[in-house]
Amino acid sequence: MLARFRQTSVMLVVVLFTASCARLGFFRPAPQRQDFPSTDRIVGTYYFYWYKYPSSHFFDDARHSDDALTDHFPNPKVVDFESVQWHMGELADMAWCGIDFVLPVYWGAPGNYDRGLGYFSTRGLDAMQKAREQLLAQGRPCPRFGMFYDTTTLLNNLRGDRPAGGKADLTTTHGMEVFYCTIRDYWRRLDRKHWATLDGRPLTVLYSAGFAAAYNQAAFDFVYREFEKDFGVRPYILADTSWRKVKPDGFYSWGAALAGPAIRDAVAIGPGYNDSAVPGRRTPIRDRENGRFYEYSWIEAIRSGRNIVLLETWNEMHEGTDICHSAEHGRQYLELTRKYVRLFKKGERPEQTVSLRHPKPLPRGPTTEGREFADSTAVSINFASGENRGLRIVRQADGGFQITEAAGKRCVQSARADHTYLYFAVPDPFYYGQKQPVVIEFEYLDSGQGRLVLEYDSHDEKLPHDGAYKTAGAVVRKNSGRWTTHSVWLDDARLCGRQNGGSDFRIAVFGDPLCVSRVTVRK
Repeated sequence: MLARFRQTSVMLVVVLFTASCARLGFFRPAPQRQDFPSTDRIVGTYYFYWYKYPSSHFFDDARHSDDALTDHFPNPKVVDFESVQWHMGELADMAWCGIDFVLPVYWGAPGNYDRGLGYFSTRGLDAMQKAREQLLAQGRPCPRFGMFYDTTTLLNNLRGDRPAGGKADLTTTHGMEVFYCTIRDYWRRLDRKHWATLDGRPLTVLYSAGFAAAYNQAAFDFVYREFEKDFGVRPYILADTSWRKVKPDGFYSWGAALAGPAIRDAVAIGPGYNDSAVPGRRTPIRDRENGRFYEYSWIEAIRSGRNIVLLETWNEMHEGTDICHSAEHGRQYLELTRKYVRLFKKGERPEQTVSLRHPKPLPRGPTTEGREFADSTAVSINFASGENRGLRIVRQADGGFQITEAAGKRCVQSARADHTYLYFAVPDPFYYGQKQPVVIEFEYLDSGQGRLVLEYDSHDEKLPHDGAYKTAGAVVRKNSGRWTTHSVWLDDARLCGRQNGGSDFRIAVFGDPLCVSRVTVRK
């Protein structure tokens, strides 16, 4: 007993002495790397930090289905994007997993810093930076900060810009400045000691190009040039593959949590996807299979030989892509992440194979909404008369529109972009996964230049996205100035709501904006 007491006393003295020396500056934590060489294997994750208890949109103590969250934080009352303590806990968990850099989802943009979602971006980033400083002061590891530029802020309405309902055109001087200043102001807000850099260049990850009215290489050259003037270094831009018309430093693909591992210059993987708690969503579900889908994805990532792995996501609870500590999954996905990050960084290729029960995303299944059209032979929407018989037009990031008048008729006009879409959804009771022919007919104003292509949800699973965007019925506009009717006969329509926004077909618009007065789907 006496020996044990003496041993404990000695240990206590050592601990107190060490703590005192650390405060006096005699002992300092080992410095973390200031830069990631491009030859290193590194892992990053997207950090959705827009949560603030007790906002009814994000939280509900009773776990009701109307809180818009698929998964939930285990202790929601501490969750607050302005809380340094909350960020410290999340960043410490990332470091425990071996994650090297975090990509905060950034909604700040010129005109948006103190309004809407821009407010959480700036205030939350300040708190996050303080959290990292405190972790480092305590000698604890912490991931560095890259940038996840959520290009949704290219929508004019989010920035209070003109025209209302439009998008930033990155081929114009104004559009380039919006694009660049968003990136510049993010990095200005962070102390350089927190930057995640690749070969000395700050890592900047771009979300979808669909929020830009137009873009070109000149916009990217402008960013590189101006950033180097302001910071003395060029950013390292990793762009989603939707930016395929330009040459950034590398590409990745968003959507791996749903579609599966995406191997580009960086590999994107995720644990699964389920946004069924979000009102109005009809996205398919990717079953987590109790971690098997995540393990399968990690094995594919390691075998790919790529040096960068992006985890989608740390905590997007609405869409159920989270790997953080959650009420539903506990710390299961933190432990899996830690396991596979270690294998990845050691360069060890897993020998195991993982078989999935559901190799493809699962359709939601039909709803009863629109059951009055179950026995109808046709559904339609007529913008000219204002009559709607079951068919819906669906607004999407790459499918903006406005109701207007052209050539004597009221109509819907596609957004002003050189490549955009008009999305439509039929009621599930009318047609869901059936195998009978349908005709899609639309009346459009034959004006301007360009072509139109119908893309529909089909049964042809040999095509990309399992045939959800099969093409048919291309039309070249002749600029006759007349209202023209175009019909397409489809033998393999599926129409299970697998396109963006739960839509069933879309009209792809290349060239000038398109005006459509009516659309009909007929069995």
